[in-house]
Amino acid sequence: MKTLLLLLVATLTLMAGAYDFKERRYVYSVDKTMELEGSIAFDDKGMKIDYVEPGVRHIVYDGLSMDVVNNEGEVVQHVDLNEQPMMKVYLDFIHKLYRGDYEALSENFVINKSSTKVTLTPIAPIDKVIKSVVVQRSVKGLEQINTKMSNGDEITLTITQ
Repeated sequence: MKTLLLLLVATLTLMAGAYDFKERRYVYSVDKTMELEGSIAFDDKGMKIDYVEPGVRHIVYDGLSMDVVNNEGEVVQHVDLNEQPMMKVYLDFIHKLYRGDYEALSENFVINKSSTKVTLTPIAPIDKVIKSVVVQRSVKGLEQINTKMSNGDEITLTITQ
């Protein structure tokens, strides 16, 4: 679940390119709030999240697997997503969200859009992991993503770039 939360943090930057972010994550199971900073970049198949605060680490998702890499470039965790289908569905959701692929997201979410907000309400099986997603945007682009997880965790990602 920690890996899933790290990825959700990544969860939030639309369109291809790199974005700087600040993340505030509330972890229900330990009743603790963490603050993180980093950047996220997307390509056609996946994404790379680089955390710089509170410590350097990288998450690489290529559509088939996910690796957590330390500052020395060593893979400290490798996840074959064929063995964890719910995690694959979740990472795929993040990738689509950040790229702004709402048409593909409509397969798993009821989507309500206004000029400044997009609300995603999950349908099965995503509802087992995600409770709700609210995306704040302006004419400049994505500003903030607030994700509430089914386990009580909450992640707020603010785009700083």
